[in-house]
Amino acid sequence: MKAELARIIVGLLACILVGLNCSIAWSAEKRVAVVVGNTKYETSPLANASNDAALVAEALISAGFTVNLFFDLKKEEFSKIVEQMDASFDGADIGVFYFAGHGFQVDGQNELLAIDVDTSSAGSVQEKVVHLRDVIDAASTGPEGGLRLIIIDACRDDPFSDLDPRFQPGLSYSDAGRGETLLAFSTSAGKLALDGPAGGNGPYAIALSRAFEAPKVSLFSAFRRIRQQVRISTDGLQIPWVIGSVEKEHVLKGTADDRASNTQIEAEDYNLDTVLWYFLSQHGTEEEIKRFVSLFPSSRHVTAARTLMRNLVSKKDNANDSSRNLSFRTAAINQQDIIERARQKRLERLTFQPQTNIPAELFRLWPEELPDAEGGLRNIVTACDLLSSHPADPQRVAPAIRDGLVNIRDAAIFCGFALVKDPGNPRLQFQLGRVLDIARRFEWARAFYTRAADNGYSAALTNLGYMYYSGRGTDVDYTQARSYYLKAASLGNLRARTNVGTLYIKGRGVSKRPDEGILWYRLASDMGWVNAQNALADLYRKGIGVEKNLNASAALYHLAAENGQRAAMNSLGRSYLSGWGVEKDRTTAHLWFERAIDAGDRFAPYFLAKDLMGLKPDDAGKVTILELLTLSADRGFGQAYFELGQVYLKGSLVRKDLQEAYFFHRMAELKKHKKAKAEIEKLKAQLGNDDIAEVEDRIKQRLQLNGL
Repeated sequence: MKAELARIIVGLLACILVGLNCSIAWSAEKRVAVVVGNTKYETSPLANASNDAALVAEALISAGFTVNLFFDLKKEEFSKIVEQMDASFDGADIGVFYFAGHGFQVDGQNELLAIDVDTSSAGSVQEKVVHLRDVIDAASTGPEGGLRLIIIDACRDDPFSDLDPRFQPGLSYSDAGRGETLLAFSTSAGKLALDGPAGGNGPYAIALSRAFEAPKVSLFSAFRRIRQQVRISTDGLQIPWVIGSVEKEHVLKGTADDRASNTQIEAEDYNLDTVLWYFLSQHGTEEEIKRFVSLFPSSRHVTAARTLMRNLVSKKDNANDSSRNLSFRTAAINQQDIIERARQKRLERLTFQPQTNIPAELFRLWPEELPDAEGGLRNIVTACDLLSSHPADPQRVAPAIRDGLVNIRDAAIFCGFALVKDPGNPRLQFQLGRVLDIARRFEWARAFYTRAADNGYSAALTNLGYMYYSGRGTDVDYTQARSYYLKAASLGNLRARTNVGTLYIKGRGVSKRPDEGILWYRLASDMGWVNAQNALADLYRKGIGVEKNLNASAALYHLAAENGQRAAMNSLGRSYLSGWGVEKDRTTAHLWFERAIDAGDRFAPYFLAKDLMGLKPDDAGKVTILELLTLSADRGFGQAYFELGQVYLKGSLVRKDLQEAYFFHRMAELKKHKKAKAEIEKLKAQLGNDDIAEVEDRIKQRLQLNGL
């Protein structure tokens, strides 16, 4: 049994990624999943919980699970599912429960909410809760009972804490269940998760679906990747966490189902039909595959497409969809119907809220129906634009979507079909290239970027430059990067102009000339590019390439900070603390630190905590300082780990604890903090071997499940 556990979660795409015929029977391993998405609450409905459940369900099916998918469950239905889950998971090698919806904690106990909750009183709310502890108990098994994953993607807002002082936002980290069990939370304890742009997907569901499809990745690595991607895509505002009793390093091996294509997919085949078929062969609906055959009658993939289409029709005719029944009959569930139902749910409202720092009401909501104006956006915007517009693309025609929120499978398919209709459109070529870039299909991405670049599309030129600058899918080549950046800069691309300035300042691909780099920064700053304003402010503060001028740095920090640049917010806070070009003002400094923290900055919590430490804090203030340092550390700042170690070493805010001091100094060392090693050596001389071994085990578990 345990040997079989190594085949976990993800498998289908591994073989498909290299184009092999990987038809494998799943009978050797039983994989069962229960997926719940609650969106239509009578009070405080959510934007994307059902979309997220649909996306995760489709990813699990791709990984070989028999999925039971439920939307918008009332209390009676929800409770019945939990009661039946024990029997449904019985004997399963892998069992997964995923919940997207409302959740909160009462007296430290975690609760999930059914949609028929009445928020008029605390008592009426409690009548409609499902205890997370009951879910864990129903899913858990003995040590020989297989792997269990309980994934809670909840707490997307807080409409309940005002009803009763015992009600707290977010969830607490409860113990996982018996045996091989992991409990994964989409955000940190007591914190809220982001729901994502309206009509799209939340960052956790996107990251989860990508991890489930990655080839040959270990279970622990998958959750570390999820944590990293969510932290990056939310600018540090959401940090997932995993706890559990799983000891083995389960390996996610590539497997496949009967959707695997017999057609070899070559990376150097850049034709649109091949790229589109690559995604359709795994994620396409019957209607989409039929459309592919109609549009590409001469494609070498048509035979495979027709075969797959016949298989999908046959499966629909020979299976009953019991996905909405409250009785689990997993053998009878038609998984293709689940996929089509999931896709339909995700595309019901294909509209998004723009990510913008402009506070005007006009920019907060993208309308579901665009005006039918002559020559208006309704005649230009496509589903591809709504799913994949780049934040730094000056020619985009729809709200921007960050990399971590792009639904790769839907975006690739819709962009592919959009290009069939309008093959010479450089905006669509760029957007498909971007989706392929996010999917790490770098050769294909570069091909479509190049097509858009040849048509003078500045964002494509900039992204090509970045690929060579960062070595993304190719060798690092600063000279080539500079060539692309200069072409984009000549077209007025402000991101590219800033990047050209960076090349001169750092001497990459060109002789080091900070004075020239500053000219490019000034040009982009004058045209409103906040990243250039912040970078230029740093140079004025440090006197690099220009005479040191703290008044200029403070003015530029203020300009960039007011327009949402979070690093500038932190630097402006430090300026007010230190008097860099402004009068010292602790109150104003703290306000800017708090704004930076709310924007996800990793450094601001540390600097605010350090300043508060000098103010003789009371007990509540000490708790606040520890929370700020922990937040900064969780967001990835090694100095915050070191400071936490010093706090426990000196006993200044909490009781002195050498084991905790050792733990945080070790974490700082792993983050390559220069002073940590010396402190560790001192602590080793004071701690016993058993104490050190205990902390090292804790660090090992932390790194396995959550990374640094």
